[in-house]
Amino acid sequence: MLIHCLNCGHLVEGNYCPQCAQAAKTGRITWKSFLSEGFKTLTHAEKSIFGTSWQLLIRPGKVLDEYLSGKRKKYQSPVSFFLVWVTITILVHRMILAHSGFHPVFMEGLTFKHPESIKLFITHGEWLYLLTFPVSAAIFYFMLGRPLYTYIESIVVTMYAFSEVYLFYVLCYLIGGGLFSLNVLHWGFYLFQIIISLAYSLWTLIDLFSTKGIRYLWLRVIVYLILNLIIVLRFLEFLSDLWVNLESSGSV
Repeated sequence: MLIHCLNCGHLVEGNYCPQCAQAAKTGRITWKSFLSEGFKTLTHAEKSIFGTSWQLLIRPGKVLDEYLSGKRKKYQSPVSFFLVWVTITILVHRMILAHSGFHPVFMEGLTFKHPESIKLFITHGEWLYLLTFPVSAAIFYFMLGRPLYTYIESIVVTMYAFSEVYLFYVLCYLIGGGLFSLNVLHWGFYLFQIIISLAYSLWTLIDLFSTKGIRYLWLRVIVYLILNLIIVLRFLEFLSDLWVNLESSGSV
């Protein structure tokens, strides 16, 4: 039975498209396909991280629509995309700190309250941040995603968006901390990163949902962004404080 490839539109007779080599049957994203793709990330070299980054920058809604609808061969998978940008961000951040030193400047309500928690988050933040994705994706799903997207598809949207935010963080560290020798642990620098994150997230969500006919879209997006920011920051602070308390008690 001949079918059309969801990636390039070429007629496919077997299991793979003869034009672009994408699997003939992709279907909707499931837990099984999601985890399988994550495993392939660890065993296969993939391409076009910068191409995917550029496309997500200029037309995020189209990239997400195409990937979720089955046109996946032209984009790097969300799992590998996320892991690569997280790794680059951690390396660049620690390189800047190794060069300029650890000099945090706090502002109550914007950064964590306890210096020990901030220091721990800088050291182990990548592990703590992974725990926020199910929470952030759940907020996205209940406030914006359903019934258009499933929860696992909401995780994919969240991973792509957050990965692109990490790209902006890398640029902030390199330009601000590396080129202009700014203190990347100053609350003002952190506030600037939050503003960039919110601006890109707003652009992504409006671009994604602008043609979906959602009522009160702008209001729902803004409420989602504010609520998500507050919950994620407080959750990260809770995890950091918990880790510090466990270390103090000798449990970690």
